[in-house]
Amino acid sequence: MKKKSIQESNFIFSEDHNDKFAALKKRMPIIKCGCGFEILVVPDLKAMNRAIKNHVANHKKASDGSERLTAFLTEQVLIVAAS
Repeated sequence: MKKKSIQESNFIFSEDHNDKFAALKKRMPIIKCGCGFEILVVPDLKAMNRAIKNHVANHKKASDGSERLTAFLTEQVLIVAAS
């Protein structure tokens, strides 16, 4: 058997690549918790529910009083989805 050669490539990103990525990030729907944590809004309802529950669980561990947090985050998702 012959050994196949492996070709290496070095990618050089120009400065405007970062500008394009920043513009793309601005267009992605994101909700923000009161603590500053950002959650990406995705069309998969199960994944959104899981993301919200995981974040609320982190608040409960920190004893931040997260009784209304689930409702607040769900409301934010609905506002973003409606726009």
